[in-house]
Amino acid sequence: MVPRAAGRERSDRLRRAGATAIAALAVCTRAHADDAPAVPAATASPAPQSAAAPVAPATPPPSVPIATASSFHVDVGAGTYVPLSIGAEATAELPYRVLVQAINSFEQNLIEAAIQTSLVVRLSAGWRPFSKLGLEALVGYTLLTAGGSVSGADIVDSYLQSTGSTDKFSGNASQAGIPLSATLHSVHVTVDWRFLLWNDRIVLRPSLAYLQCFASSTSVTATPARPAGQAVLNKLNADLQGYLNPYFTEYVKAPLIGLTASYRF
Repeated sequence: MVPRAAGRERSDRLRRAGATAIAALAVCTRAHADDAPAVPAATASPAPQSAAAPVAPATPPPSVPIATASSFHVDVGAGTYVPLSIGAEATAELPYRVLVQAINSFEQNLIEAAIQTSLVVRLSAGWRPFSKLGLEALVGYTLLTAGGSVSGADIVDSYLQSTGSTDKFSGNASQAGIPLSATLHSVHVTVDWRFLLWNDRIVLRPSLAYLQCFASSTSVTATPARPAGQAVLNKLNADLQGYLNPYFTEYVKAPLIGLTASYRF
């Protein structure tokens, strides 16, 4: 009986030891599973996309020439400013649309009652404020040099009358024309519109302007038939500046209507 009981006890111990070993093995296996790195789930690779068909480049619009900061043009032509002058004109457009203008012309009839022949020189500077428009604004100086004669010695007679003298030059036929020379200094302001024609080669400029004389110098010479007349003429030359200059500065002022045609280089 004793050996059989001992064998049973040994079997129980073996069963308990085996159960303990199995439990320990399960714990170790679970721990290793927790420490192992996660394996990412397999994802389906995207399907390859077919290459897009090449797109033809759009045709660029035709280029339109516009004024730039580096633009430079020279216009040479002729024109008239009624009632002042008619003659040649040159206009240069510099970078940033700055304008420089020179006019050399002959006087028409602004003071034709006193002057038969004359030369007009105008110098202007201005700006074309809008790059895509033809509006131009200029301001400048006008020099008018005149030479001729006054019929019937009207200038001398008018001066003598203003001084209270009864002497007259117009009664002497030989003094029907008394040489008169004058230089007038004026300022002008001009607004015009530039039209470009024939592939931008022909330039038309209609304009409106205003002229104002601010200073002048005059002289007159004659050969009187009598000694008394020479004395009067000497005094006339001495006083002529004070007499005629206010006349010119008061009356030589006028609006001007102009039109010029030029070729652009």
